[in-house]
Amino acid sequence: MAFAASSSALSAALSLTTFLPPVSEKLNRTNHQSWKAQVLAALRGAQLADWLETNTEPPARYLPKKKPGDEDEVPVANPEFGAWVAKEQIVLSYLLTNLSKEILGHVNTETTAKGAWAAIEALFASQSRAKIISTRMALTSATKGTSNISEYFTKIKSLADEMAAASRKLQDEEFVSYVLTGLDQDFDSIVSAVAARVEPITVNELHTQLIAHEQRLEMRNGGNQSSANLATKGKSGGGNSYRGGRGGSGRNGGRGNRGGFTRGGGNNGANRGSF
Repeated sequence: MAFAASSSALSAALSLTTFLPPVSEKLNRTNHQSWKAQVLAALRGAQLADWLETNTEPPARYLPKKKPGDEDEVPVANPEFGAWVAKEQIVLSYLLTNLSKEILGHVNTETTAKGAWAAIEALFASQSRAKIISTRMALTSATKGTSNISEYFTKIKSLADEMAAASRKLQDEEFVSYVLTGLDQDFDSIVSAVAARVEPITVNELHTQLIAHEQRLEMRNGGNQSSANLATKGKSGGGNSYRGGRGGSGRNGGRGNRGGFTRGGGNNGANRGSF
């Protein structure tokens, strides 16, 4: 009977393997976050995730003796112990078969699922910390520049996704702060309004307000370019070349233009412009 019960428990444990699909890509140096999400989803779906962090001791290997102290009694295997070990080793096997050769070399000495999982997490912990630091620096120094709001938001969102991939997801208020910090002076009114709010603004609401403000700026400037681009073009010399169109460029050209429009002819105007 004990053998039959043990076989039944083992069969039930082995049947769980049908619920453990392989991940889309074996674990390597660059896909830890996505790999982890897939592995946890599969193990939780099969009710096996507890074996990754369990502190529970396995059941006794043998059933209690019918006559305590009888040394002649043959030990009877505990079917629950066999099922417990089978499930735990299935989880270990699932982890090991979904590792690349590079990562497997760091884990293949582990004999339990908990030990293998802890080794994997430790391997990527230092890499995640370095990634968080570098990405936070990039967020701090990110500016809108000549990008439009949609492009700027996409850049910040991409950096925020990198933070999340390193297990440091940004809160909405943090995301908003990084966005506002990198805006130019054309958006000072939005920055002031957000800072004065009692309730924190959502990311989607901020995006909507910035897009609307950008559209108003474009309408006032009479074109589809962002205000930053227009300002850059204005500083490049467009205004001066217009003022000095007939008399040359720079300050002299500007004065020559004035001379050209005075009474008395072009030569006097040119001479006055040369000074």
